[in-house]
Amino acid sequence: MADMDFGATDWVHAGLTEAILARHGPPLYVAAELGCIAAAKIMAEVGSNLEVRGPRGRRPLHAAAAGGHVGILGILVTAGCEIDAQDDDGNTPLITAVLAGQTGSVELLLAVGADMDIARTDGLTAIHAAELPGTPVAIQELIEMGREG
Repeated sequence: MADMDFGATDWVHAGLTEAILARHGPPLYVAAELGCIAAAKIMAEVGSNLEVRGPRGRRPLHAAAAGGHVGILGILVTAGCEIDAQDDDGNTPLITAVLAGQTGSVELLLAVGADMDIARTDGLTAIHAAELPGTPVAIQELIEMGREG
């Protein structure tokens, strides 16, 4: 990774950031959930585990997708996280973003190749989730364009 670009002070900051966030769960997961873009960037650059699991087996990409933290999604995807990882219920980050009504997250995940056809344990896919009542029209349109493309 880019760890050769980090000086001693940077490593101290990264360590302190992880220690503070660790009070609430896996640090990278917490940073993604809270929208702490600087912390997520530092942890991704110093080689933190991108696939660490938080509550219900959710990963940092799930947390960022649910919160609409598109900048963090970009950092995690660029760092090489698994785009279609499933949590304990089978939700992918794309399904999570659709269910949370996060248009920006859905758009980014589709742009990087997230699979709309992966099903949760109950059979629900991102396509099915987009058809649920209350889903923003913009998300329905993004999913439809993804199906056509």
